[in-house]
Amino acid sequence: MVDGISFSELLAYSDEETRRWKQFFERHPEALDLQLDIAGDIRQLVMHIFAVELFFGNALSGSGVDPDELPTATLGEIFAVHGKASAIYRDFFAAATAEQWQELVEIGAVGLKASRRKMVAQAFTHSMRHWAQISTFLRQQGLKQEWNHDWLMSKVVE
Repeated sequence: MVDGISFSELLAYSDEETRRWKQFFERHPEALDLQLDIAGDIRQLVMHIFAVELFFGNALSGSGVDPDELPTATLGEIFAVHGKASAIYRDFFAAATAEQWQELVEIGAVGLKASRRKMVAQAFTHSMRHWAQISTFLRQQGLKQEWNHDWLMSKVVE
């Protein structure tokens, strides 16, 4: 049996959503400074989303980019972090063997190990959960997004 959705398709969906969020914040820069109880303000939560994407991308590839040392002064710099992470995932997906997907990799300095497959699933679901929180919070503040966030409405898979 073949699973119906690939990580590459989920990455394409994530890229599509991220592009739309960047456009949204370009039109509504004031939204980034809104305080919320999850991570201080929206800007910090968006950066957290991308830093976690990059953290797991680095764990996949063995790269040494430290998410805590990324420039985050501008909207472009913040969203470039997603671009870096996305490129790592895309490269890994294109070349990974079945053995690499199943291999256990140490995550950070805490001694936790997980398969690369599990790490990718964690990274994607983590991002989706936080984007849903942001979307709901911003709608409550009167900042409705102009697009439907649902996978079903995405052009990634037809």
